[in-house]
Amino acid sequence: MARHLETQRRRALDVVFEAEQKDILVPGLLRELLAERQEVSTAQVPIQAAGADLVNLVADHLYDLDGMIEDYSAWGLRRLASLDRCVLRLGLAEICFAGLQVAVAVKEYSAIVRELGDEKSIRFITAIFNRAGKEMKADAAEAVSAPEELTAADASALPEATSVSDSTLESSERSTDADVSERKPGSTEPSVSESTVSTSHDSSAGDGLGDAESNYSFVSSGDDANDELPVDQSIDEEK
Repeated sequence: MARHLETQRRRALDVVFEAEQKDILVPGLLRELLAERQEVSTAQVPIQAAGADLVNLVADHLYDLDGMIEDYSAWGLRRLASLDRCVLRLGLAEICFAGLQVAVAVKEYSAIVRELGDEKSIRFITAIFNRAGKEMKADAAEAVSAPEELTAADASALPEATSVSDSTLESSERSTDADVSERKPGSTEPSVSESTVSTSHDSSAGDGLGDAESNYSFVSSGDDANDELPVDQSIDEEK
């Protein structure tokens, strides 16, 4: 399988290199040349599906790939050797758009260049591949750390928590207003809390308990000094 992929990379390089030499290296014409080489080829092993996919990948991203080569090399594209340009297009296409690991790309394309070029080209191509890998990692890290923006569609799908809270608050206010309005100005009728305190105090006194004992009629079992005093004691103390 590895040998087959290596051969198909060579066939893909043949097509891209031929297109550049004929000055037809544009996406549409590159695909036409690929179709011709799939029908007629002088190579012992013609280009097959894997090689054709790689050529099509270069055609799909040709201008992006050429921009990457210029950015990563800091050189004009035409200053590079034709073989180096074509190898870089193929390798960057696999790294950036097919998920090939940088180390694998360096190994595979270095073997091709070693047969056709020189060691200087291998070092240059390796440096460009490594630069591309670092850029991809930096972009991925930035995408993870950046907060996701809330779109208008997402915002409209959120529950209307604010309106529900306002409605509940208005209902509570109306209930409170109704309780207040039931008690007319000047009325001596005790409120619910006052009635409860008075009833508790009277029942304790009716049992013959002293004031001190009646003051603790609501304390839970035990003599915990941290328990709160009942309401009537707090009122007596304020008086």
